[in-house]
Amino acid sequence: MSDIDLRRIVEKSVAGGQTLMTTLEDIRKRIVLKRYSITKIQQAPVSPDEALQRLNDWIEAATAGSAVENLAARFIAPGYRQPASAVPLEIIAAAIAAPLRDLIGGAISESYSSAKGISAAERARELAKAERELLELECAEEAIIRHAEQCGIDVLRRIDADPRAVLCSGDFLK
Repeated sequence: MSDIDLRRIVEKSVAGGQTLMTTLEDIRKRIVLKRYSITKIQQAPVSPDEALQRLNDWIEAATAGSAVENLAARFIAPGYRQPASAVPLEIIAAAIAAPLRDLIGGAISESYSSAKGISAAERARELAKAERELLELECAEEAIIRHAEQCGIDVLRRIDADPRAVLCSGDFLK
């Protein structure tokens, strides 16, 4: 074998190792980006309808007959307990329920001029899809690592690697 042939063999080996590491780095970057997209989905605001429904539920709970009656019972009971604040939430909410709904509802609506809200069903669907794609990336990374190990190349696994990928059957990764 000539020096030129040996040089080509070495160059092919080096190129193969570089390709392996470049591919692994690419997969790892995609994992980071997918995790970021999952975080963005998790932190996305709820839909405007859901936000307004939450406001209405809160106002209804604060102004519910039982809440106001419980407050009134404090004044009737022989062992008088002064309300915790100077003006209890129940009284404020009952007295100004409609203006409060308009005020906070307006602020909620303004918040959605720059942000897009998603429904709970859409959030669950998007999260499931993104988490499935993340697991596929994790499995691809593990397949590359195992292939490198079979070739005698030591590759460190990420400390945050998904155990489902690390522990899965080699047949599944092929």
